[in-house]
Amino acid sequence: MKFTIEHLGIMAENPRSLADWYITVLGFRELYEPEGKGMPVFVRDEKGVTLEFFQKPDFYEYPGDEARKNQHLSLSVSDFDQAVTALEGAGVIFNDDPFTIFMGGRVRFFQDPEGNWIHLIYRPEMPW
Repeated sequence: MKFTIEHLGIMAENPRSLADWYITVLGFRELYEPEGKGMPVFVRDEKGVTLEFFQKPDFYEYPGDEARKNQHLSLSVSDFDQAVTALEGAGVIFNDDPFTIFMGGRVRFFQDPEGNWIHLIYRPEMPW
């Protein structure tokens, strides 16, 4: 038997608002939102990766910022500088300078409106 990832779930204070940000700023499309109060919102990127934004339980407290950064989404782009410029134009604030990784890749981190870390990455060639 083979297993595949169906979607990734991300807690949100306001799932609808966060989904709208991913749609507007990152170009995802809305996939599904069940009827009812407090229901999750599903969005999908152009490669078919699905994210589910679901209501954060009242009792849950997020870990510190650095711990949250270790668990992040990584967005691949074909033109790093153009992506940074577009994101800055959409109001994204980058928390650090870009840096180079193995095989000439470039990376920069930012956060969505709810503090989830996103890893912008450009790879001139894939190592795998």
